Amino acid sequence: MTIRLKGLARLGATALLLCTTLAWSAERSPTAPAIEWRQRWDEAMEVARNQGKPVLMDFWATWCQPCREMEVQLWSRTDVVALASKFVCLRVDVDRHPEIAQRYRADALPTVVLSDPWGTEIARREGFSRADDYLGILRAMPGDFSEIGPWQARLAANRRDPQALREIGLAYHRMRLFQASTVFLEKALARSEVRSQPEVLAEVLTVIGWNSLKIGNFKSAKKTFERCLKDVPTHRALDVTVYGLFAAHLAAGERQEAEPLLHRLESCCPDSPLTLRAHVDLKPLVAQDK
Repeated sequence: MTIRLKGLARLGATALLLCTTLAWSAERSPTAPAIEWRQRWDEAMEVARNQGKPVLMDFWATWCQPCREMEVQLWSRTDVVALASKFVCLRVDVDRHPEIAQRYRADALPTVVLSDPWGTEIARREGFSRADDYLGILRAMPGDFSEIGPWQARLAANRRDPQALREIGLAYHRMRLFQASTVFLEKALARSEVRSQPEVLAEVLTVIGWNSLKIGNFKSAKKTFERCLKDVPTHRALDVTVYGLFAAHLAAGERQEAEPLLHRLESCCPDSPLTLRAHVDLKPLVAQDK
């Protein structure tokens, strides 16, 4: 269940606030394990940066019935309390802190946003029906962002630092945070220092292409890989780029477009494991034709 904030009638909100507050206070045993919720955004981010932890933001309101259900069925679970320990947890009352709700586009309740320690959104989920719906994104979130810290410090001094943007983007790719990776790599790509170095340009474009492929955006992946092969026809990781384009076509059901790329891999990179992998990927489709 989800409550949309825009146009919401708040009639009877005071009475509901009283009922909800009394209900919430009676639902948890004082000895039960509980999530340590912080109330201030700036404090939560500072703690997250110091500890290298991601941030879990729970946007709620005292009049929100689904938020109450979420408190009982999700946040009070022992396994979720344990899982939440890898986060710095922040509870945002949208009535008291509308600026934070606006910043993260929390126009429905409940909304959960996971961010890095510098406030960049990584994942989100709106509404509540089953507790298990949230476990996937909580488990998938890396618990250690400490390697990003030095590069974020450089970025704080110069928001357009091309090396910092690139290194953060590459780190997020390794952490399988593909959308966040693309955000930083595209900012790096806008810098002439990156575009003027063929190997660096090829690396950035190839990783952006793989990010798109990993999240299922095959059209964007193909476009990016093709741009890389056009702008930098030869580079150290050519097999990674060509195989990426091959895989994007194959995933999109475009076998005829994929087959020439296998031949290109055989020609340019015969000893690459990715050439063998392309053969393996294509083999079931060839067998279907027989």
